[in-house]
Amino acid sequence: MVMFMLALVNIIVITLWSASNTEMMIAGNARRSMQTKISATSGMNHYMALGMGYEALREQVGLREELLVIPETQLGDRTFYDVKVILCCDESIRQYIVISTGYYKKGGKVLAIHPARAIFQSVE
Repeated sequence: MVMFMLALVNIIVITLWSASNTEMMIAGNARRSMQTKISATSGMNHYMALGMGYEALREQVGLREELLVIPETQLGDRTFYDVKVILCCDESIRQYIVISTGYYKKGGKVLAIHPARAIFQSVE
């Protein structure tokens, strides 16, 4: 009887430990995901603070359609962002797409990525 009760208690302890460990891993993933979203938003805000107009972008892009405007920038210990611009569509409407990508890295390895995209239209 004592051995049966001991085995039952061990099973309960292992089940509780496993459940709490899984919850901690899920919480860590959610935290990393949120940090990449914040990094991507910071990159977008950084781009908007530069105040670059369509003409300035067109000059820098040249024959390419894509331009890395802000290279990888460190936001925190493990969070980074970069921002690129894609000139597309009809030049008469002067629209372009800005993509800010947030990264969470640990030991040089990317653990999470979140891109934020916005369409800008110049009214110069």
